[in-house]
Amino acid sequence: MGKLITSQRKGKVGIFKIKKKSNLGKTSYRTLDYIEKCNRIRGKIKKFFINPITKQPIVRVEFCDSTTKIRSSESFISVSGLSTTQSILCGSKSSIKVGNVLPLFRIKLGCSISNLEEFPGSGGNISKSSGTFCGIMTHLSDKILTKIKLPSNKIKCIDSKARCTIGVVSNCGKLDIPLMKAGSSYYKHKNRLKRFPKTRSVAKNPVDHPHGGGNHQHIGHPSTVSRRCPPGQKTGLIAARRSGRKNFRKDIQ
Repeated sequence: MGKLITSQRKGKVGIFKIKKKSNLGKTSYRTLDYIEKCNRIRGKIKKFFINPITKQPIVRVEFCDSTTKIRSSESFISVSGLSTTQSILCGSKSSIKVGNVLPLFRIKLGCSISNLEEFPGSGGNISKSSGTFCGIMTHLSDKILTKIKLPSNKIKCIDSKARCTIGVVSNCGKLDIPLMKAGSSYYKHKNRLKRFPKTRSVAKNPVDHPHGGGNHQHIGHPSTVSRRCPPGQKTGLIAARRSGRKNFRKDIQ
């Protein structure tokens, strides 16, 4: 019997772990309450930092309820143009200004937004990585739905009561910095629970992988496998409906 392949080792607990001590936690909006639905609340920016695992620019904002005088702090995704001397507004009556959080039906067409909720109260799910933003195309059916252009250029309809942040996510030049050496790429992948360097399966020995071995680097048999095959054999194109190249043929007019 051969060795355990990488897909088998990933199934066991404790081999590929993330460093929870260096993780700074989840970034989310305030819990959707009456103040944000009908009015607004002011928050003061306290600190900027970058999450060492997700590499997201984060800003710590402190809120104070005017009625109960209770202070609370939340971690937001930082946008370009903010500083520690500023304060941001959250709520439906907030002004359209960089850094403010307000629902989609209050924002004009063509405005750049980020950290968008999929549904009201989810806390921000779309466009959270550095340098990304979404665009508002149209408001549909009396501002019940809003058509959004995502960073992937796909178009999606979202509830108009979902909240978002005005502006583009900061730290947009992160990908322009070269890694320069393999060690930097190793620690970059390690923080994201990814394997680096990654050896091709056809370059391995037959004891290490089903695609290994042979006088030339080739699989030697169809790469499609069944959904019900055993774990050591379940690698390649699993339960593929089709295989091979797609032929895009254009009609000549």
